[in-house]
Amino acid sequence: MMKNFYLITMIAAGFILLNSCKKDKTAVNTPDVLTAKAFTFNTAIGQTGPDTILNGELNSTVGIRLIYFYLMRSDKTDSLIYRDTPAQENRNLYRFSIPAKSFSAAKLTKVTGIKVMVKHIDNSSFEGLIKMTAFTPPMPTLTDIPASILPDETGKVLIKGKANSENGLKLIEFYDDSKGAFEKADQIALTKNEKTYELSYQYTYRKNAGKIKIVITDSFGLKAEALINIPIKSYVLYKDLTMMAHGTASAPSASSFFNGETGSLLGSCTVSGQEQKVDFVTYCTTAMVFSLYSPASATTITKNYKCNTQIWEPDPASLKVTKFRVLIPGSVEADRVYAAYNANTIIELDDQFFEGITAPGSSTAKFDAATANQAANVFNTTSAYLIWVRVPKPDGTFTNQLLSAKSVVIGSPVAVSTIKFDILVSK
Repeated sequence: MMKNFYLITMIAAGFILLNSCKKDKTAVNTPDVLTAKAFTFNTAIGQTGPDTILNGELNSTVGIRLIYFYLMRSDKTDSLIYRDTPAQENRNLYRFSIPAKSFSAAKLTKVTGIKVMVKHIDNSSFEGLIKMTAFTPPMPTLTDIPASILPDETGKVLIKGKANSENGLKLIEFYDDSKGAFEKADQIALTKNEKTYELSYQYTYRKNAGKIKIVITDSFGLKAEALINIPIKSYVLYKDLTMMAHGTASAPSASSFFNGETGSLLGSCTVSGQEQKVDFVTYCTTAMVFSLYSPASATTITKNYKCNTQIWEPDPASLKVTKFRVLIPGSVEADRVYAAYNANTIIELDDQFFEGITAPGSSTAKFDAATANQAANVFNTTSAYLIWVRVPKPDGTFTNQLLSAKSVVIGSPVAVSTIKFDILVSK
């Protein structure tokens, strides 16, 4: 009986020893070799790099039966995101790709890696790591973009500013809302991965546009945008108008009378019956003084406007009592108007725009090239060249105009003298 007990004990010990030897054999097997890039995760665009799919290669001498991939994050427990059973022919050399959808819903701001767990065909195991870190690239920026801008007289808008991206810029797009919704008007493709781009782009105004949108895109596809308002002007600009003085019988003037409603000019032979439309007239004395006249104050000189043998004989009651004021540089208020005019930033031409300036009160505005003689009723074409014209309306209100004198030429005879000007007429 005792002999049998010793036999059983020896057999049991043998099994334990064999099992121990088996574990030792597994432990000394050549470990698997995991080959994979270190990956990053771009939190701004939700994309991995340098490849958009996590991939790698596992070389196993024993052979792979099952493989598990766990997402590792510093703020959460590890979570299984993918598993696979390699085919018979791939058990020793397994090339894997983890679809992005496997972890697309996970928050990866604190990701540290992907843990790879392998179960071999002999039930031994292997553990590896694919390094992975998250980063948030800086957003691109648009700076020094004006909040609003007015097209010039040709409909051009020069847009200046600066586009920046530490990631490199690849595209600048321009949109406007001329058709209601924003539509692309133009674009600039950048091919040098510039980090800074000095913007100097000439946009051509499209009818009814009220806004311009600038969109920049960097190498990661990140975007930034800026809006520029295109204010609606409350006036109409008429450029390079030339008016002649009163003319002569043999050379009747075709342009002595200005109609601000249409920006058109009338002459001695066409003004009859349209006097109520005339905002101001031009005249030159024998002393070579060229003047802008209020129609109501021109009654003493109407006989000098001739159409062959006929003279202009208007009904005084139909003539407008227009008033003028030459803006003399040097005061804060006048300088503000000059600055706005020259910078093309005038939006409203109402009385508030002329705030601080005494309302026009002169019936004439006379030309004198000498700047020393400039006054509220004396203009020139070098310094005091802006004239505030105030035209009465039947309802007792006024229409404001801003005339910019560009040149005055005294002719021979003086009756054919001319003035060239631009004029803004309030709507």
